[in-house]
Amino acid sequence: MHKLTNVPEMKPFSELSAEELAMENLFIRWVRFPDDPSVRSFWEGWINNYPSCKETVERARELVLLASDWKPDTLTNQEVNSLWGRIRTSLDIRTDKDSGEASVKWMSNARFEGLILLIMSLTVLVFLIFFFFKNY
Repeated sequence: MHKLTNVPEMKPFSELSAEELAMENLFIRWVRFPDDPSVRSFWEGWINNYPSCKETVERARELVLLASDWKPDTLTNQEVNSLWGRIRTSLDIRTDKDSGEASVKWMSNARFEGLILLIMSLTVLVFLIFFFFKNY
């Protein structure tokens, strides 16, 4: 069995989505150069250790092969935007799953928080003015 060299730290590949796995250099190297004995040995062993990830590996492999065969003229701008949108959505879903709670993105928006603060400040100011002038 061949060992990989220059792999700084083992990443938790089993926790990655197909899209994330398809962006990993070691995975891309395996898909594009399957005859590299050390990389092939690593991934074959990894798949044996994580059989539940086989479907993810297959989807990631298809993405790498698709990207490897991509030619600039084959996709329209709309298709490229659609593909990036699907990747972003997939990553957002992955992030939501990792957080363990429903993500309400508009509540974390700084503009929304600023608007709420402004409304509350104006409300307090109106009440203070009303009570101040009521006594006169």
